Amino acid sequence: MNRPQRPIFGFLWPRPDPHAPLDAAAVQQRLVRVAPRGPVRILTLIIATLLSVFLTSAAVMTALSAPMSGAALLASAVAATALYISLRGWVLGTYVNDHGIVLDTLVRRVRIPWNEVSEVHRAREPVPLLGMPLRTSGLRISIETTRGERFGTHVYTSSPDLVGRPDAFDMATDRLENWFRRA
Repeated sequence: MNRPQRPIFGFLWPRPDPHAPLDAAAVQQRLVRVAPRGPVRILTLIIATLLSVFLTSAAVMTALSAPMSGAALLASAVAATALYISLRGWVLGTYVNDHGIVLDTLVRRVRIPWNEVSEVHRAREPVPLLGMPLRTSGLRISIETTRGERFGTHVYTSSPDLVGRPDAFDMATDRLENWFRRA
């Protein structure tokens, strides 16, 4: 009867099971975000989500109230796509657990087991400006696999999670390198 209430959006910040065993064989199953969402990303995502929800609801109401037209269907499709992209933006990032690293982008999820990671690089290269296609010079952490593939992570100096916070970039870099060394 006295179970603690879960917040409405509690699935965004899951809590570890307090009754889980804590011993030498404990394994981190849940993915942990390497760099927490920064203020620029959170503000952008809140505004984009609200705008896309309003746009989607207006487009759907217009499509339902007026006779079926191509413009109403097109507006509904554009609005639904905007809503999908804004909601997917909440998931973007680099995640780790004891099994490997996961890179979540808008269109795909790349899973790399730790036994396939050969090196974690820190290099100066052109990086996206706030996650957009515009490029600027900066530092980026990349993952190189044993097959010679190289994947850029979301840990870079002009990331919307890390921009203007050099200490957050250093902490995310250290966190990723420590997971690699420990694996």
